[in-house]
Amino acid sequence: MSNPKTDTAGVEHYEATDVHQVPVIDEKYATGKVTEIQAASVALAAALAGQKPNLLSKNMLKLYFIMSVGYLISTMNGFDGSLMGSLNAMTPYQKTFGLNGAGSSTGLIFIIYNLGQIAAFPFCGVLADGYGRRVCIFVGCFIVLVGTAIQASAHERGQFIGGRFILGLGASLASAAGPAYIVELAHPAYRGTMAGMYNNFWWLGNILAGWTTYGCQKNIETSWAWRIPTIVQAGLPSIVMVLILFFPESPRWLIAHDRREEALAIFAKYHGEGDEHSPIVQLQYHEIIEQMALTRDENPWWDFRELVNTRAARYRLYMVIGMSFFGQWSGNNVVSYFMPEMIKNAGITSTNKQLLINAINPIFSMMGAVYGATLLDRLGRRVMMLAGLGMGLVAYILLTAFTAASETHPNLSYGVIVSIFLFGVVFAWGFTPLQTLYAVECLENRTRAKGSGLNFLFLNVAMVVNTYGISVGIAKIGWKLYLVYIAWIVVELVLIYFFFVETAGKTLEEMHDIFNADNPRKESIKKTKVEIDEAGRVVNIDG
Repeated sequence: MSNPKTDTAGVEHYEATDVHQVPVIDEKYATGKVTEIQAASVALAAALAGQKPNLLSKNMLKLYFIMSVGYLISTMNGFDGSLMGSLNAMTPYQKTFGLNGAGSSTGLIFIIYNLGQIAAFPFCGVLADGYGRRVCIFVGCFIVLVGTAIQASAHERGQFIGGRFILGLGASLASAAGPAYIVELAHPAYRGTMAGMYNNFWWLGNILAGWTTYGCQKNIETSWAWRIPTIVQAGLPSIVMVLILFFPESPRWLIAHDRREEALAIFAKYHGEGDEHSPIVQLQYHEIIEQMALTRDENPWWDFRELVNTRAARYRLYMVIGMSFFGQWSGNNVVSYFMPEMIKNAGITSTNKQLLINAINPIFSMMGAVYGATLLDRLGRRVMMLAGLGMGLVAYILLTAFTAASETHPNLSYGVIVSIFLFGVVFAWGFTPLQTLYAVECLENRTRAKGSGLNFLFLNVAMVVNTYGISVGIAKIGWKLYLVYIAWIVVELVLIYFFFVETAGKTLEEMHDIFNADNPRKESIKKTKVEIDEAGRVVNIDG
């Protein structure tokens, strides 16, 4: 914190960021009780004290609705994860395409979806940056509907694979713009919860797919047992496609395209209760304009050098890549895609029982994820990641032990089920809300769309390697594959502790100073003591 400057009225100002100053009144003029808080951002704390958000106001309720529709984008990948794991256990599906539930052919059908997502990468920037977040989401959802139609009508393996490729391409386009749209529109006081909830809806898709496939498997013996769940996959993307163009555009995208008045009006409506002069509105508006002026770079959509051309940019990219791989290589993919096979390895061979367990598990995981999202702003991103992975490590050790023991003691097979459920809940609690939120928070406004596209590129590379490897690994070595994930989770914990930055309690623009510091991780966890009176005025800053 810099030394205070005193204006002509005798009020001291502390520079809280490069672009914003916080007025500090003398303590003798304080109104009512003075409250002391530990703030990651003095400017944000002062702005929020100046106008406390009304969580149940008309405009906040409208913002919740917009966010809720945006969350549905995340259901696409969750639906596919559960759908393919469940279809893979269905006899009608296996008969239609000549499969047996494991091996390289099954792995190929799973990963072709991810290859489609990788193929979308070059187009994410041009659509999301050039035409807006909403247009990119709309186009992605439309392509998902086309892919679903091709996949659901397939009678040959080649058509089914082609449909999954197109489906993955569309889902990637929508998913690249979706998190950026949500995080850029979220209220800064509740960004962790509002934007963290986005990835939690992955579990809603997972739940819908699990129960749809369970019902179809139990009641239908023809190929419609797998076709109906495949058609249902298009339901939620259809809702997003219909509504998204009626919603406001990201104000940060509007400012980047010199549409400042529109951006200010959106900030005022959804963050300032209609008041353009609200402290939180003015803070964000001026920070964005100043950062745009400092960092504006008219790179064409295909030029990704700005993601690596400075030390700060590379550190941001390391965070994005880290989350891409950690979010897929922590053992969660084994559970989401291959749960029926895991349960089968534990000695539970009934297909109906496998699918029932597969349908129940994500309900508990989603409850854990929703609760975790509500804690993100209070506990911080780093604490949630470390705690979630730490508890997940314990659950995976139990899973490995119970699976190994159930080979000779079949009565322990239900210990496997408990371990799977436990892992799902704790991983979802600590990591699921952050898998998309953290990456987009680390990226700058001007690189967020490109970086999000790159995030999904690395994420899908991780999933391709992981999913194909799991398919072959489960077929070849069974439960011993879990030992690899135990070792890897330990590596993740070490890397997160020493290198990952804290993004909670700061505006998106304030992350600029964090990443330009000599030690971004250490800089990000600093706190400043701020004293605020009942009128919302800053009385003292110490730090």
